[in-house]
Amino acid sequence: MNPEPGMRLNRFLARAGFGSRRSVETLITAGKVAVDGKKVTDLGRRVDPARDTVTVEGAPVKLPEDFRIYAFHKPAGVVSTLAAQGGQASLLPFRLGADIPDRFMPVGRLDSETTGLLLWTDDGSLNQDLCRPGTGLWKTYLVELNEPLPPSAVPKLTGGTLELDGRPVRPCRLRMDMEQTNRHWVMEVHEGRRRQIRRMFNAVGFKVLRLHRTAIGPVALGKLRPGDFRRLNPREVETLRQAVAAGVRNGPRR
Repeated sequence: MNPEPGMRLNRFLARAGFGSRRSVETLITAGKVAVDGKKVTDLGRRVDPARDTVTVEGAPVKLPEDFRIYAFHKPAGVVSTLAAQGGQASLLPFRLGADIPDRFMPVGRLDSETTGLLLWTDDGSLNQDLCRPGTGLWKTYLVELNEPLPPSAVPKLTGGTLELDGRPVRPCRLRMDMEQTNRHWVMEVHEGRRRQIRRMFNAVGFKVLRLHRTAIGPVALGKLRPGDFRRLNPREVETLRQAVAAGVRNGPRR
């Protein structure tokens, strides 16, 4: 049986930078999307990007000719949203200052006091895949604790038995930062629960003083300065997409 032509409307809008699939489904059901001039509320509608004219609130929508991915060094004290919250700075001034088009959205979040690598892309499908816990990309963090961590605490943190929100976290990796002290650790996780690393250490009696993300899968922050963007080079994009595809294909890791 031949597949239906084109792509689902929600996937088209997500790839065009209108947010997650849930966000674009809200646009569709609210009657804000039209195809060839006719309002569409059917979530199963398919479109042919080469032939159909899609509009959102009357504005034409097209897929970018080439999707881009940026690395951004998030400073401390900045919330990972485009709107300021509680008097804290947002990501919007950084995007405007770097002249990044408004179709680009941050991938996931870092809490306001966590610094380091935050990816941005106009590829809504990639954004969605990167945010899925089951994709299994390792995210690497430098962790500074309030006091030395004894070896006996490491299996409790890494073994997949520690519970948050009533369910166990997935196994992770933890090693001491050999250039520092036993208050400084390198932690790799492939989940992204709210304030997960801080809560994990708190559960075993330690406080995280500083948390800094240095890598997402094969993409490293490198020497990018706080508040700056850089576009990923073709090799980085290829390896990231390959890693995401492998994670989606192989399913959740335990």
